[in-house]
Amino acid sequence: MTHGMHELRLDQSQLAMTALDEADVPGMMALEEAASGHPWTQGQYLTCMGAEYRFHGAWYGDALVGFIVDWRMLDEGHLMNLCVHGQFQQQGIGRCLLRYWLATMQREGMATLTLEVRESNQAALRLYASEGFEDQGSRPGYYRTADGTEAARIMSLRLYAGSCR
Repeated sequence: MTHGMHELRLDQSQLAMTALDEADVPGMMALEEAASGHPWTQGQYLTCMGAEYRFHGAWYGDALVGFIVDWRMLDEGHLMNLCVHGQFQQQGIGRCLLRYWLATMQREGMATLTLEVRESNQAALRLYASEGFEDQGSRPGYYRTADGTEAARIMSLRLYAGSCR
């Protein structure tokens, strides 16, 4: 990964979480193309421009270092995409983003959260499990790979509202 370069460490206390909008999509796409072997296409981002989708970003100064895309239907939230800049992975940014998202979903009264994650993405599987997501099974052939497809693990988390309804 860093092969002889100094690892870039950032101070989590300096991260700022904000809502993102359509104007941030080019930056999100550039970040994901640098960070992921399987980045979203422009078409996938454009699909997520409806009212039921939200973008959330993690900023370090004026640099976007990570983001989340979610989709909401009634009281359910679905995590569509979580991406962290390649130079800053394994430094807790993904966890900060996820916790920010969980707090937002709870505040907005969501009851259930779901996501899919590549079966090979052990770091993501550990992150989601450590934040309370439970494995709900496999979705075969869900993700494209260089030489075919890969199954997704389906994970969910039940949020409990503070009030009785």
